[in-house]
Amino acid sequence: MSVELPPYRPVKHRSGLKVMGAAFHALLMRELQTRFGGYRLGYLWAPLEVIFQVGIYLVIFGTVMTRVMPGINYSLFLVAGLVPYQMLSRIAIRSLGAVEANQGLLMYRAVRHIDVIIARSFLELIIYFFTFVLLLGTLSFFDIYPSVSHLDVVLFCWVTLFLFSFGLALIMMVIGHYGGEISKVVSLIFTVLYFASGIIYSIHVVPEPYLSYLLYNPFIHNLELIRHALSPTYPAYHIDMGYFLKWMIFVDFFGLLLYKAVEKDLIRSK
Repeated sequence: MSVELPPYRPVKHRSGLKVMGAAFHALLMRELQTRFGGYRLGYLWAPLEVIFQVGIYLVIFGTVMTRVMPGINYSLFLVAGLVPYQMLSRIAIRSLGAVEANQGLLMYRAVRHIDVIIARSFLELIIYFFTFVLLLGTLSFFDIYPSVSHLDVVLFCWVTLFLFSFGLALIMMVIGHYGGEISKVVSLIFTVLYFASGIIYSIHVVPEPYLSYLLYNPFIHNLELIRHALSPTYPAYHIDMGYFLKWMIFVDFFGLLLYKAVEKDLIRSK
């Protein structure tokens, strides 16, 4: 009895973009599971976490800050600074363990280490930008209305902060893989930066010469511009976005250069 073989169908080779897209999708799904799989509230956890922090600061500092806050509601001030900074710090800190956490997927030739950073960074951007929009919408229920006349400036600040975060994430990935004990200090550094970036207080209440020292922190210029765009009465005379952009270009260039320098060694360690 003769057996009929199925018709021959040549294997279609996928293009590089399709392979990259499939790898990105797999990494993104893994990051979603890792990020929220252990929480009963799932995707709501990120907005609730920020809402809880904003609520705590309003209870502790709300009365005092309302009196000294120049030209902006304190709730709007907190949301405009806290959420973007949370995105930045999450991207950087989570990149420390990016290599070890994705060893299984990194065994495939199509998956590179930079793909892991792209997936992690993109996920945090989506999570915190959605949280940002949600909280701004929530403030309207309390008769706090952010200005919508400069939304292009707000988007520009988010995009440039994300690009800064991406370069920083590449650096953090290398530090996390090779740094040993140094990686444990990174969280402490970001805690210091949290209080040095004007997240819970306005830099306009800081006297000289301390204000001049604070302005060396590039994050302040980005966050202050977001606040000014959402509340035009908030003063903007200390903002130097060009200074932030120079830092962004340097960090991205250095991050990519560092990654290319160690890429072959990272591939051998798969």
